[in-house]
Amino acid sequence: MMLQLLSMTLAFDDTRFFGSVMFTNPTRPNDKPSVVLIDHADQAPWFRLSNVDPDAEDPSDPAMAEADRIMRFILTWAPERLGRTHSEPEQS
Repeated sequence: MMLQLLSMTLAFDDTRFFGSVMFTNPTRPNDKPSVVLIDHADQAPWFRLSNVDPDAEDPSDPAMAEADRIMRFILTWAPERLGRTHSEPEQS
């Protein structure tokens, strides 16, 4: 399944970050968008994901996998955007 990033929102306070990422399927524009919630975690990889659709909680679900990839990219290349340092993200 091909996904297109529709929106991503991240917020940060003094101790944690949280947000959501929304994807659409360009081949099925009338389908409801996939929404994945992002929450801070105290251990690597420093975030938790949960799918708004309880049937799509599997980490291999395309929206969950893409949200994971995006968050790992942000925490590797721009961690200061979320109040982290470069040494904190899990290296995989």
